[in-house]
Amino acid sequence: MNQERESLEFDIVFVGAGPANLASAIHLQRLLRERNAKAEHSIAIIDKGRYPGAHLLSGAVLDPVALREFMPDFLERGCPVESEVTDEKIWFLTKKRKFRFPLVPEAFRNSGTLLISLSRFGDWLAEEVSKEGIELFDNTAAVAPLIENGRLAGILLDDKGVDRNGRKKPGFEPGILLKAKAVVIGEGSDGSLLRQLRPLLSAAGETAPQRYSTGVKETWRVAEGRLSVGEVHHMFGYPLSPESYGGGWLYALSGTLLSVGFVSSPGPSSPDCDPHLNLQRLKQHPLLAGILEGGSMLESGARCISSGGLDSVGPLCGPGFLVTGESAGLVNTQRQKGLHLAIKSGILAAETLSEALLDNDFSDKRLKSYEKRFRESWAFDELHGARNYRKAFDRGLYAGLAHAGLQLAFPGLSLKAGEKGSAPKPGSVKEERERFTPDGRLTFSKEESLYRSGTMHEEDQPCHLLISEENIREICLKKCTEEFGNPCLRFCPAKVYELTDGAGRTLRINPSNCLHCKTCEVADPYSVITWSTPEGGGGPGYKLS
Repeated sequence: MNQERESLEFDIVFVGAGPANLASAIHLQRLLRERNAKAEHSIAIIDKGRYPGAHLLSGAVLDPVALREFMPDFLERGCPVESEVTDEKIWFLTKKRKFRFPLVPEAFRNSGTLLISLSRFGDWLAEEVSKEGIELFDNTAAVAPLIENGRLAGILLDDKGVDRNGRKKPGFEPGILLKAKAVVIGEGSDGSLLRQLRPLLSAAGETAPQRYSTGVKETWRVAEGRLSVGEVHHMFGYPLSPESYGGGWLYALSGTLLSVGFVSSPGPSSPDCDPHLNLQRLKQHPLLAGILEGGSMLESGARCISSGGLDSVGPLCGPGFLVTGESAGLVNTQRQKGLHLAIKSGILAAETLSEALLDNDFSDKRLKSYEKRFRESWAFDELHGARNYRKAFDRGLYAGLAHAGLQLAFPGLSLKAGEKGSAPKPGSVKEERERFTPDGRLTFSKEESLYRSGTMHEEDQPCHLLISEENIREICLKKCTEEFGNPCLRFCPAKVYELTDGAGRTLRINPSNCLHCKTCEVADPYSVITWSTPEGGGGPGYKLS
């Protein structure tokens, strides 16, 4: 595709319209206005979703501490808060029984926090961005970096109108090149652009490998009176084995609107994990089944979650760019929260960039002041205090609970990552799956859940889930079949991967089903799947999540 590309220049380009980057752009514009009203600076945000908030999925419980820092009047501005947290419980579940913790430890309490729909919250922040005169381009995907003299100098946007064989269709439009003095990367967990920039991150090898979990969520409408507005329930135990890490939640956003979800940990050492099935099993527990009975599931979705904690947080900046939010791994697994940390990172990035713009200094030294700001912030202190929580569960649930209790008594108690507990026996996992039949009322198939996610893609475009023909032939259809029984059929919550027999056994990939959750890339035991960015505008269309 040698057609000449149009080029646009901005001072700052934000990649990803999540809370971190939206908050950062708003704060940056305000700082520039306060410090130098005469200067004009060009700021742009791009996002691959087809509208603001389309790809945002979370529980979500919001600690408003960071939001109040840069927008203390957020409620007066119409921030879509569903409810304050009014009551909270923690449960340990067996298959039929429930045991309530007598008290909620301080580190887990949600006092003063807010229940929100993250997609609605993102849409509202996008409106605030527009009021600040900042350009936001949705339906626009960043596919590759522009590297000049060892620095990120811009990004290449997606081509529009390419068929599945790579040929130009009528109306083909080559992707635009956006040049910038600095780029802010906030793609969320396991970002594809940041992955391409790793060669520029010389300190990347000094951090622990990132850990990932997969959250599967549904939004329900139920009869009035099942729960009180603002109730929060967290659950662990069933349906996971004691060797597995994860847990569920139930939030009462209103008297009738509920968020229910489950976090699982599929990965190279536990690829047989099925995040979608875990949520369906959880809903069959009497604690949830009675609440959801007679209700209707309105929306469903899934996303990958960074869960490695502070030890897995890589460099927050590189030559020509900064990294914010979950792209940087800023998630407190102990508190099960990351939104406030994402917003705080955006605030700190904005402060760094405002100084860089006013001094016209985008040197590595100037951009690295972002790292210093972060290490001197309450966000770093919070992550430091919780840095060992996830590692405590490497030897299984019960050992993890014991270590977690010690960490509450002695914050920051040092732990080394231990040997992981034994994965569930493949036979028992297979038997659980074979016994499961969705009823279409309380439990649902992957196809039905996919339909409720609003996922759409241009069908005739190149497949964005990349596996070489050799790897399909030698790994997927031989080695993986023998050693793991093709776990991609299970860990993918959207049935993207299928095995067909026909004239010969083949792996069929259905890219139009993709929820953009990235589970396949992080859970593949052979690391032969690469998730690349499809044409902008594709993917889920969340509105309530």
